[in-house]
Amino acid sequence: MGEDLDSLEKSLLRHLLTYRGHQVRFEADAHTTEFGIYRSFTDLEAGILKNALRQLETGRWIYRRVQYVIGFSEPKLVYSLTPNGYRKALDLFGPASEPGPAAPPPPAATPPTGPTASLDPSATPARKGSARRRSRDTSPTPTE
Repeated sequence: MGEDLDSLEKSLLRHLLTYRGHQVRFEADAHTTEFGIYRSFTDLEAGILKNALRQLETGRWIYRRVQYVIGFSEPKLVYSLTPNGYRKALDLFGPASEPGPAAPPPPAATPPTGPTASLDPSATPARKGSARRRSRDTSPTPTE
């Protein structure tokens, strides 16, 4: 495994490290497909880019597979970092290139307790139709 990577290969490792967190179990992000990588590196010829991907694959820094991609109905060719490629990318660029964890969801509202709890109508769920039934029962009956 060659340790010497040129700048294009390093850029490809950074690109795959950046979009690594966007891959879910059975679907990948469109930026990790062959076409997505070509679109991200538009200033290069396709042959040069394909050669760099091939070099990274033979060096066992990345691997390719056919996988479903978010937004497409059929599987596409997807590139991913191998465990060694992931460590190498972290060594080169640090964890700042990797997307952080998702923000935790806001805490759920808890119903109030104490003497004011009965005054808050949103604290207790109302039964369907109970207000309608009460208004019907308490209304005066017409007399003739």
